[in-house]
Amino acid sequence: MATVTEHDVLEDPRNDPDHPIPNLNVIDVAAYRKGGGADLTIVIASPLADDPRSQTRLLDKIQGYLGHIQSDDFERDAGAKPTPVNTTIKVLIHPESASAVRHLLERCRPWVDSQSATLLVQDLDLGEGASPNNLFERTREG
Repeated sequence: MATVTEHDVLEDPRNDPDHPIPNLNVIDVAAYRKGGGADLTIVIASPLADDPRSQTRLLDKIQGYLGHIQSDDFERDAGAKPTPVNTTIKVLIHPESASAVRHLLERCRPWVDSQSATLLVQDLDLGEGASPNNLFERTREG
């Protein structure tokens, strides 16, 4: 069983609890690999629209993850320098998100790769009974 660390979200004027990407300064889920590296996950639990603000928030969120990957804290926690082989940014996106957002994510792959990580995009599993309150538990299990 993995260790779960809960933390308070730091105050940030960019936080917006009503947006599908509520907190830009938080790593949603981090799983560190035994052999070095990490899988960092962005969870978008409600449909993300294709408006400029939502696309900007998504890019800002990815940029925050890339900044973390380049930090001394990451190397200490991950046990290795990041590479596209050992470090992944996974975006679990609500399946009803705008297609333009998915295209934007596809265009982000070379950028993420150039910053020593691999970008994976998957639909969030909204199986029966799923809600934003229990999505974390569902993603932790598998």
